[in-house]
Amino acid sequence: MHKPNIEQFDRLFKEDAVWGEQEVIKFRWVLISVILVFIGYIYYSGETDRALTSLLLATVYIFYNAVLNILLRKYGSATWIRFLSSTIDITILSIHIFNYSFLFKPIAVTTAASVFLYPVLILLSVLRYDRRLVVFSALYSVLCFNIIYSIRYPYIEPELFDKVASANWAGQIYKSAYMLVMGYFLYSIPKMINRLNAKHQATIELKRSSELNLALEKQKNELAVLQLHKEKRLNKKLADQKSLIEQQKEALQHANMTKDKLFSIIGHDLKSPFAAQTSIIELILADYSQYNKEEIKDILKTIKHSAHQGLDLLGNLLDWSKQQNNLIKHQLTPVRLSTMVNDAQALLSHNIAHKGITLINKVDSMATVCADGNMIKTILRNILSNAIKYTNNNGTIQITSNTEGNFDLLKIKDSGIGMTEDQISRLYNIENNISTPGTNNEPGTGLGLLLCKELAEKNKAEIRIESKVGEGSTFTIAFPRLNLETESQEK
Repeated sequence: MHKPNIEQFDRLFKEDAVWGEQEVIKFRWVLISVILVFIGYIYYSGETDRALTSLLLATVYIFYNAVLNILLRKYGSATWIRFLSSTIDITILSIHIFNYSFLFKPIAVTTAASVFLYPVLILLSVLRYDRRLVVFSALYSVLCFNIIYSIRYPYIEPELFDKVASANWAGQIYKSAYMLVMGYFLYSIPKMINRLNAKHQATIELKRSSELNLALEKQKNELAVLQLHKEKRLNKKLADQKSLIEQQKEALQHANMTKDKLFSIIGHDLKSPFAAQTSIIELILADYSQYNKEEIKDILKTIKHSAHQGLDLLGNLLDWSKQQNNLIKHQLTPVRLSTMVNDAQALLSHNIAHKGITLINKVDSMATVCADGNMIKTILRNILSNAIKYTNNNGTIQITSNTEGNFDLLKIKDSGIGMTEDQISRLYNIENNISTPGTNNEPGTGLGLLLCKELAEKNKAEIRIESKVGEGSTFTIAFPRLNLETESQEK
């Protein structure tokens, strides 16, 4: 254990002694206030002489307290200042008690109220951090206490000795012994404080040594943690690079699959309509004179139908390619659904008439959504084209509009062949999507619905599909409902 720093303790002792003396000065001001209250009481009780005597003592006490405050600032807590202030405190208090015994009863010099004040003054000496002052205060308090008792003892009524406990000399000796015992107990407090300070200093030194060891250990741990973090960052960087490579690999595989699918569509499905047209034209040219006008007209209608199929397919391919490269710019504007449906119906009227399909249009003429008109036309053309393709001859297609919650709905319901759950799940997957021929063996690519989904998402809409094999399918385009008036004001 390290020895305490004596110079440091001396400095702290002086500082604490000054602080203690300042606290005693504060206590004196409180005591002076109480004395002044008693002086007022004595004066109004008619004891003018006693009041003036007490006032004179209080004035001396006030002057002395002010002077002591000045001395304390100049000399600090010097030994002679401590002993002088304690002597004056006990003396003036004793004179006050002696004076009050004339106002009340002579026995007042030995009552509990008087006896209580002396231990308080002994206790105040502890605040000066001087054991010799504690002994002096205890002895001088006992001396003053017994002097004023001896002076007033002859004037105490004899019958009060039996009524008031410890009012006789035996009680006086007991009270004096109590003060001395209390002084002895308080005498050990400064010594105990010094011992506590020494232990505290030793604890501080031990704590510093422990903190140094802990700091070294902490530094080692921090270096280890730093190294660990460095390794983790490196591992994370490698893992991120590996993940990025895997993502790029998957994206490349997806791109290759998409490319193969597009080449398949271009090489087979797009080629078929033009090959059919070429064959029919060559057949006519080889023996043109054998065909009458009606037959040639029918052949031209077939060529026209084949050309439309090729154009639709080529249009979907171009639109999907632009969508993949973010080349399609969309602009949301109010769009009347009935107008969009009528345009799509007119465009596909030949296909509808060719299969004898009944198309029921129940779209509300005022139904309006906020979307890109060209994109909605493409979506409707593809969905309606599919409905025609997979509906049997003389079947029915019904188009309706309504609202549901926060959505405006456009439904295209057909009485066609329907789909299984597996077929529905593969509709939007270009790699696994295998197009099914229509009811009249119309060709398909499987690209149309994928394009519809992506265009719908551009317009914050969604396509819902319900289908049962043999009963038909229902494609619902759900547009988020918007306040058109608010939208116009914002624009």
